[in-house]
Amino acid sequence: MFPIFRVEQVTSSQMIVNVAGTGFFISSNGNFISVAHVFDNTTNNPKYFYFGKLPTDLQSPPIEIEEIIRDDSNDIYIGRVKKKTDTFFRLSSKLVDIGRTICIGGYPLAQITNNSQGGLELMGVRRYFQPSFILDYIKANSDNGAGKIRLHDGFIVRDIGLFGMSGGPVFDTTGTLVGIQGSVMPPRQSTGANGRTISVENAVVIRSNLVLDFIKHRGIRIN
Repeated sequence: MFPIFRVEQVTSSQMIVNVAGTGFFISSNGNFISVAHVFDNTTNNPKYFYFGKLPTDLQSPPIEIEEIIRDDSNDIYIGRVKKKTDTFFRLSSKLVDIGRTICIGGYPLAQITNNSQGGLELMGVRRYFQPSFILDYIKANSDNGAGKIRLHDGFIVRDIGLFGMSGGPVFDTTGTLVGIQGSVMPPRQSTGANGRTISVENAVVIRSNLVLDFIKHRGIRIN
C-alpha cells in the first residue's frame, strides 16, 4: 500500500504537491490498483508519482506512475510503477459475507511541507488502518463533483470518510483483499427526545471479484 502523489506545475517555478489517494500492489512487477477518480485531471495537467511506502520506505527519486487501463464507469484504475516488490495483495474471487470483520487501509489527511534544503518534508504522510465490518451489499452511483457519474458495486462498511483513503485496500483477517474503498455516503443523523444528535458515516467499497474479472479479461498480470 502506498500514497499516490499528484504534482501540478502552476508556473515555471511553482508547483502543487498533494496526496490524491491510495494504491496497492497486486503483483511483483509493480502493477497496482486504485480508483479512477483519484486520477481525474485538473486544470494544470498533473502528473502522478510513487514516493514509496511511506513513512519508512522513501523512494528517491520518485517514480512516475504509468496507466495500464482504467474503467471509468466502475471507478477502477490499473497502473504500473517500474519497481519490483516482494509484498502485494491477493484478490479474493468470492463476495465477502455480510457481517464479516474487515480492515480499511489508506493515507488520509497527508501533511506535506517544505524543508530547509528546498525539498519536501513527508513525515506527515502516514499509513492509516480502520477496523470495520460489512453492513450490507449495495450498488450506488457517485458524482466526482465535475458531473462524472460512476457506479460503485460492492458493499457498505462502517467508516469515517477521510480525504486520501480513496483507492485504499479493504482486506479480511487473513490479509486477503476483498475490496477497494470507492466513496463515502452522506452522513445520516438522528436526534433523540433529549436533543442528542448521533451521526453515522458509511463508505462504499468496490468488491474485489468485480476488479478481478476486469483484470483477467484484459490479460493483466497479477500475483
